[in-house]
Amino acid sequence: MNTYFTLWHYSAVILITLALMVSIIVTLRDPKLSSKASIILTYTLISLGLMFVSVLTIDSYTKKILLSDIDDHRFLPTEKIIFTGSVRNAGDYTIGEASVEIKIVNKGSSGKKGTNAFAELLGEEKPSFILVTEVVATNLQPGQKKQFRIVMPYPPHFKGYTPYVRVFGQ
Repeated sequence: MNTYFTLWHYSAVILITLALMVSIIVTLRDPKLSSKASIILTYTLISLGLMFVSVLTIDSYTKKILLSDIDDHRFLPTEKIIFTGSVRNAGDYTIGEASVEIKIVNKGSSGKKGTNAFAELLGEEKPSFILVTEVVATNLQPGQKKQFRIVMPYPPHFKGYTPYVRVFGQ
């Protein structure tokens, strides 16, 4: 997986690391504390959690991908659905990987109440949707646009389908 840290990512990691170091030094210098190891472990776990949340939050603001020109058609000889379209980096930073997730849902599902998810897993009931995720672009520069084509199977028991397409980047 290619991922790019921006100046904002590095700043957040450095600030949280500095805060962790200061809190560890203050804890070690306090003679009144009896269980310093557990306090330091708590600070470390909180810092790791903050780093994880901050990286995800910063990613959501710096990695902006637009999906456009989505088209799908069913290729009958091979019973496949072909999705075409393009992704564009609308942000100011490079995106390591842009992935497209396509979910097709059966229009002819019976809609019976009480259908069992375990029955689907055991093969007793046919699945009502198909989900495919593919990486369609790597190292997408700001403003760059990339065409994609995704081929996925069309189950014979489907009476029709409704597509749901989304894009996400790292």
